[in-house]
Amino acid sequence: MADHQDDEHVQCDHSKRKKNITVSQELENSLMQKEEFSLDDWTQIYENLPYNRNTGEPSHALVTYINELLPSEPARVLVPLCGKSPDMRWLYDRGNTVVGVEGVERPVKEFFQSHTDLRHTVEDVPFGKVYKSRDEQLQVFVCDITQVPRGSLGHFDAGFDWGAYTAIRPSDRQKYVDVVRDALGENFRYFLEVCHDGPPKAPGLPHSISLRTIKLEFGVSLKMRVLATKDVSAEWEVDTFFNSFFLLSDQDL
Repeated sequence: MADHQDDEHVQCDHSKRKKNITVSQELENSLMQKEEFSLDDWTQIYENLPYNRNTGEPSHALVTYINELLPSEPARVLVPLCGKSPDMRWLYDRGNTVVGVEGVERPVKEFFQSHTDLRHTVEDVPFGKVYKSRDEQLQVFVCDITQVPRGSLGHFDAGFDWGAYTAIRPSDRQKYVDVVRDALGENFRYFLEVCHDGPPKAPGLPHSISLRTIKLEFGVSLKMRVLATKDVSAEWEVDTFFNSFFLLSDQDL
C-alpha cells in the first residue's frame, strides 16, 4: 500500500504524488484526507490509478543505505505494504530472498505483469494468497498484514519499511508492529521511514509519529540509529514537520 516509485522527493510529501494521480476531485477531498485508511479505502485508491507498465527505480534511500541495512548479502528481506515497489526487484536482483506483504491485489498483479521475465505462480494460503517467482526467491503475500498468523512469513535478516508504518491506521499500528517483529530473526536490521513532530490533528497521511511512540511500539530494548533527518515543514507549509530514516536492531549498531 505504500507504493512509491518517485524517489526524487521525501516520501511523506504527498503533494507531488497527488499531481500524478488521475482521480476525481471527490476522491482527493474525501478519501485522501481521511485520518484512518481501511483496506477498502486503499482498494478504492488503486482502482482509480491508471495502469503503468513502468517498473520504476529503487528508492534512493534503499540504494544509499543498503550497506547499513544489509552488511552481508544474500539475506532474507521483508518489505511490508510493498505495493508494486521497484525495491523488491532491485533487492532480488542482488541475490536476496525478498518477501513483500500487500493488502490490495491489483498492484501485486501489476508488479508481476511488468516484470515479464519473472515467471510466477499464485497460491491460496489460509490468510490470503501468495504470488511466487519460479525460484520462490521473490514472494508477495496479499492479505491484511495485521491478521497474519505468527510464524507464517518465516524469519528475516532485515526489513525495509518505506512509509508503511506511517500509513497504518493508529488503531492497528501495534498489531502491524507485532507481525513485523515476529518475522524478524536474531541480529536483524530494520529500516524505518517516519514523519514526526508534525502539527497536531493534521488530516490525511502520513501520520506524524513521535519517537517515544516508535520506541514503545517496537520495544524499548531495541537499538535505534538515526540515518538522516530532513525538515519538511516548508514543503508542507506548517510550523514543524520532520522526515527521518532510522535503523532499528536488537544488536548494537
